[in-house]
Amino acid sequence: MTGIHAGKVAVVTGGSSGIGQAIVTRLVSDGAKVAIADISESEETLEEVANMGGEAFSVKCDISDATEVASFFTEVEQRYGEASILVHCAAHQFVKSFEDITLAEWEKTQAVNQGSMFHLLKGVLPGMKRSNWGRVIVIASSTFFMGGHQMSHYVTSKGALIGLVRGLSGELGDSGITINAVAPGLTKTKKAMADLPEELFQEMAQQQSIKRSGTPEDQSGVVSFMASEDAAFITGQTILVDGGQGYN
Repeated sequence: MTGIHAGKVAVVTGGSSGIGQAIVTRLVSDGAKVAIADISESEETLEEVANMGGEAFSVKCDISDATEVASFFTEVEQRYGEASILVHCAAHQFVKSFEDITLAEWEKTQAVNQGSMFHLLKGVLPGMKRSNWGRVIVIASSTFFMGGHQMSHYVTSKGALIGLVRGLSGELGDSGITINAVAPGLTKTKKAMADLPEELFQEMAQQQSIKRSGTPEDQSGVVSFMASEDAAFITGQTILVDGGQGYN
């Protein structure tokens, strides 16, 4: 396929559904070959990619496990070659008061949401440095800026991703690699619509400058831009894609 990512290989975590699925299909439509790492099956995403005439494959992978991630990247290189785009979208999320969260729940949230970036970066950075070109995009969250009721574990993990973006950008710039975060507001994914009442989406929309609910496609277009050559002079940044939350 042709497009702004023609010839590029992208890795997307959490690409089986929601925002991750939209990111996969957008990158494919813009010309990339995409490898998906997800704990869930990705048949729906792969079917959509096939209908587009694009190329993608999926590996069932626990991204918090270093051995599984290393095996995943071996398969990526065997099938497509070295990845030059990494989008970390997978997340572990639930609602629970801090006093009721167990240590195991806390550690799993941190391991999946932000600890996994250690393994993922170890997998992609050597190849990016060899080609002197790379794009790393992490999906953070607007909750880092506004808070989240009974979500301290999740907000902490997303804040750590933003810290990683700021801290690592200075080390990567001379290698032609950028690293940035995209921070979505409340987004109408299938899971969110199943778990949350419609009244909440309507209430949040009224608190935004743009008074409608965000969609996965609102996020995927920004991610594709951040992965492109046009974003070559942007690094260490967090882009809020939340409809202007709190600015109305």
